[in-house]
Amino acid sequence: MNIRARINARKIVLSYLYQHCFFVNLLKQDKMLTESLFIDYIFKTDEGMYDEEKNKLKDQIKTHLVLYTPEDFKDFVDCFFDERSLEDIDFDYISKVGINFTKYIDDIETKVNQYANTFQYTQMDPLDQAIFLLGYTERKELETPKEVILNEMIEIAKRYSDEGAPRLLNGIMHKIINDEN
Repeated sequence: MNIRARINARKIVLSYLYQHCFFVNLLKQDKMLTESLFIDYIFKTDEGMYDEEKNKLKDQIKTHLVLYTPEDFKDFVDCFFDERSLEDIDFDYISKVGINFTKYIDDIETKVNQYANTFQYTQMDPLDQAIFLLGYTERKELETPKEVILNEMIEIAKRYSDEGAPRLLNGIMHKIINDEN
């Protein structure tokens, strides 16, 4: 296995999962949709006045929640990761983790909710949701050893998330993985 290619693939899938989690959360927040539509307006909008525009925006967002194929991920790579050569990306990882993550969304949400004491999965930052989903999917699809999963997810959280995320992720993901064994 080419470690560099695996790390690059993990970053690509994390980026896609973050986008997915962000859009899912955006669809659930009506006020945020209104503000997204009318960010340039100085005055507040009237309640219910822009429902048609919000529904159009929701439909546009839903188009970004389609399942990707390996070919779609190549386009995603070309668009957002064009500084990397295709040889430096593990497309086998992408085809297993990036394509199959939707099978595990409900599982990881249930498990995080089971072990989190003060919040629910849906209340988490979309990036933290994406990290949990990435780690759990990789564990299930590739059977990556638990030590490797925990270390990689903690390192990702240290690099990209807020300062409390690595500890939170370590505690909850450790319980989830140990519960699986």
